[in-house]
Amino acid sequence: MNKIFIDADVILDLLLHREPFFSATAELFSLIEYKEVQAFTTPVVLANIYYISSKIANKKSARDYIIKLLSIIRIASIDEKIMCLAANSTFKDFEDAIQYYAAQNESITFFVTRNKADYTVADITICTPDEYLQVYHQHSTN
Repeated sequence: MNKIFIDADVILDLLLHREPFFSATAELFSLIEYKEVQAFTTPVVLANIYYISSKIANKKSARDYIIKLLSIIRIASIDEKIMCLAANSTFKDFEDAIQYYAAQNESITFFVTRNKADYTVADITICTPDEYLQVYHQHSTN
C-alpha cells in the first residue's frame, strides 16, 4: 500500500471545491477513505486548514472538518529532529521543509501537492493529485 503525504493545498481543493482540481482530489480522498492508500499530513497542515475553514464557515464546521480528516488521515510527527532538519535545509520556505522532513520520516512514497516547485530538493516523488492517480491506476491494473 502506498504511503502518501497530503499537502494543505490539496485538502483545500477538496474543502473549497476548487476547480479544475476538485474531481482529482475527490477521487484521491475516496481512495484514502476506502483505505486503498495510507495518507499522512502534519499538525501544521491541520492547523492551517482549521484557520482557513473557520474564516470561511465557522469554528464548529472547521472543527468538524478536522475531526473528519483525522478519521481518515494519519498524522506525521514533528519533533526536534524534524525541526532541525528543516532549519538547516536548503528549502526556501521553512514550512515546506517541515512538511517534507515529516513526510520523509514516515517513509512516504508520494508527496501530493499542487505546489511542486516548492519541493525541488526531494528524495520523495513529488506529484499532483492527477499525477498520483495516474500512477495508482497504472499499478492497480497491472
